[in-house]
Amino acid sequence: MKVLLINPPIREWAKPNVFPSGLGYIVSVLSQNGHSVEIMDINAYRWNKIEVEERIKKTDYDVIGIGGIVTTYKYVKWLVAILKKHHPGKKVIVGGSVGTSISGIMLEKNPVDIVCLGEGEETVKELIGALESGDLSRVKGIIYRDALGKIHKTENRPPIKDLDSIPFPAWDYFPMDIYLKNPVGAPNRNKWINGSSQARDSLSLNIFATRGCPYKCIYCYHDFMGQGYRQRSAENVIKEIETLYEKYKVPYFHFIDDEFVMNKKFVLEFCHLLKSFSKKIGRKITWGCAGRVNLMTEDLVVAMADAGCVLIGYGIESGSQKILDFVNKQVSVEQAKKAIRLTKKHLGWADCSFMIGYPGETKETIQETIDFCKELDLAPEVIFFLTPYPGTELYRMALEQGKIKDEEEYILGLGEQGEKARVNFTDFSDQELSEIQSYMIEELKAWNIIKHSEVE
Repeated sequence: MKVLLINPPIREWAKPNVFPSGLGYIVSVLSQNGHSVEIMDINAYRWNKIEVEERIKKTDYDVIGIGGIVTTYKYVKWLVAILKKHHPGKKVIVGGSVGTSISGIMLEKNPVDIVCLGEGEETVKELIGALESGDLSRVKGIIYRDALGKIHKTENRPPIKDLDSIPFPAWDYFPMDIYLKNPVGAPNRNKWINGSSQARDSLSLNIFATRGCPYKCIYCYHDFMGQGYRQRSAENVIKEIETLYEKYKVPYFHFIDDEFVMNKKFVLEFCHLLKSFSKKIGRKITWGCAGRVNLMTEDLVVAMADAGCVLIGYGIESGSQKILDFVNKQVSVEQAKKAIRLTKKHLGWADCSFMIGYPGETKETIQETIDFCKELDLAPEVIFFLTPYPGTELYRMALEQGKIKDEEEYILGLGEQGEKARVNFTDFSDQELSEIQSYMIEELKAWNIIKHSEVE
């Protein structure tokens, strides 16, 4: 079959720097199974809608797949309408969280034929074969519309237990020069499109080592739907890094896993193997990842730094224990302080993010976060607003409390968490909450400048 895969635009205020790994895996699987695959990477090229429609009109394919996160829904809705306008008889499949987390809305409000739920590598192999035969009922892990318009959900697909069995992403199908040259992770401390990069000439790429997260923070969407925490072998991850270095000379890798540090034994083994590879090529490979404050120990941070880790990011979220407990973070403020100090001691800095606007947020909890940042010498450039995303416990709460009246209208308006409060769970007005965000950023910036000028 001739398959067209589309990567919709995301974060158009920033340069396209995150390689679409999910689609990359799908391309590898399809091509290995004898299918012809074409990529329309709108995010990379940033074509306008007129250009996109012209390209769609000229494209010849049997079936189309679209992947993305839920904030791309507005664009995907437009895209599906254009695809059906010019190719009404061709099947449209949507995957990723934009499909999985809002599968009902996706099918009810759009002429989408099939939604893939969760991991797609095994599903897509069966699905394309079933489309050729015409019987989708036996394909696990999908929701589809039949010829009469009736919607059916098939049996859940079990998780892929052996992540090493998944082929590496098909990088050559994508405009790698764009992704490699737009920094991700540590080289991208200033990500705005008109800003300057600290390492403009440094190549970087995002990769995965693990899937899933065992924690249940109420604001977090779990892409793999309770399928459990799984990891590739350290050897398999290193093999991918070696391949990318040989093909593209990439010196920095950013892990975008939910919980890269979950298994200490895995991390230490990875560090050992990466050090050996760096020694072999005579160049230190650097990398970054997300940490979790309750999992960080000094020996772990030391090993990571020694193996080239230059960034550990923490979703601190709040300096108030009351708030952390409410969102089921399962960490303490003291654990956060300890992890940040360890990270700054051995890496020189810690990348920390915060949110405001929680249920129960008060002037006191806001002040606790400000005091936390001052004590740890942190001056975040952005403080995000708590945002309920479909599929999260927080989203369910927002629906129950009547804070989201029209689900599709709400999802159409989803964007970056720093823009504005999409749902206000606090007793503050929207205006007050916005002013609090601005005050926190300016207060911490000014305090940081004064403190460091006194030191000098």
